[in-house]
Amino acid sequence: MFTVSIQHGHDAAKIDTIFCFVGLGMSANRKSEILELTLNTYLQSSDFNGMGVMKLTRSGDVALTRELIADGQLDLVRGDGHSNPHIKALPVEPIEVQLGKIDKGGLVGCLYPTPQLLAEHDAGAGEVAPYTRALKEGAPQLSYRAFDLRALEWYRNDPRFSFDFDDIHGRILQKDGTQIADRTVVRDGLEFFEFGFAYDDDMHRAIAAFIRYLHDLPEALQVEMEKHELNGSYKLHPDFFRTQIIGDFPEKMSIYDAFLQEKMQINRFCKQMGKPPLFRSEFAELKRPNGFGILLRPTKKEFRDFALLLDQLLSDDLNRDFFKGDVELNRYLTDEDGKRVTQSKGTIQLLEEWIGTKFGLAIRIRWKKCSPIFGRFEKSGKNQRTRWKIMSSTRSTSWISAL
Repeated sequence: MFTVSIQHGHDAAKIDTIFCFVGLGMSANRKSEILELTLNTYLQSSDFNGMGVMKLTRSGDVALTRELIADGQLDLVRGDGHSNPHIKALPVEPIEVQLGKIDKGGLVGCLYPTPQLLAEHDAGAGEVAPYTRALKEGAPQLSYRAFDLRALEWYRNDPRFSFDFDDIHGRILQKDGTQIADRTVVRDGLEFFEFGFAYDDDMHRAIAAFIRYLHDLPEALQVEMEKHELNGSYKLHPDFFRTQIIGDFPEKMSIYDAFLQEKMQINRFCKQMGKPPLFRSEFAELKRPNGFGILLRPTKKEFRDFALLLDQLLSDDLNRDFFKGDVELNRYLTDEDGKRVTQSKGTIQLLEEWIGTKFGLAIRIRWKKCSPIFGRFEKSGKNQRTRWKIMSSTRSTSWISAL
């Protein structure tokens, strides 16, 4: 502790200048401390967390932090855009918005190093895994990348993995009790992975995955995934965005779920009519049969498999007992020897005859307009199994493409 006695104005000015430089030096040192603390918190935490502002306890820290934000070295995430301020989930707000909120509501939330500051410290240098490197360089955790639909084909065809997806998103799980020897195959380094779907302006579908989930993949698999990354502008499926980003429920029901719900509703009508159910099977609680959904890859095999499954859910699933007493279930023919032969009518024919006997002309006309759809699928037996012959015209397949 010391005292200074000043008697002349010139000396007083010199002392003021000295104290000013001392103050600036102390501020610069404290700024460096804040930057270092924020950098270390972000890069050394397992989840690239922000530094809580509660750690800034010194007088003047708020003003210094405000200056660092204004200089583009720090970002403030308050938790009002995404519910968890401890991760930088989304792109940060513009600097002027951050400063305005500090002036209005104080310093609240978590601080993050900006991509500019991270680049100055070469944070991503030497990192081989591309999506881990992206986080080290400051990418938001819920930013996403789009990939070719073949990117996950290995897991889909590998029986050690459960590959489930719907119209919005999907996930891959390693099945219980399966082993992957030493993870020698690049694509085998996976136990759990979530993905969604995205579309470009021409509605071409792609796999979409958040940077955070991609970071969880082993290094070798990240490198492999990057090979399938797509350029261009892809937007997330609206309901994938709602469920994953906003945390809300899907806005609409899938046409595949609606199809199965319609079958259940028709069976309820049948019960009220005192008749057996029209359809033999039901899928409650939105549990679809495997394969009834969008075609993950637009291959001929996937299309044929889907068409076969659709027939199993429609004509093959019609309950012949429903038509008893209303229409004749069999047709009677005579063979070349003059013997009478009884032949069961097909379920589509039974349905058409039933509609013809039960409804007026207007309904029958509407049915006639729909029935060619079923006529375009001809069943042919081969090796005691049923397979589809798909008509090649655009008109014959466009209604399936719309599903």
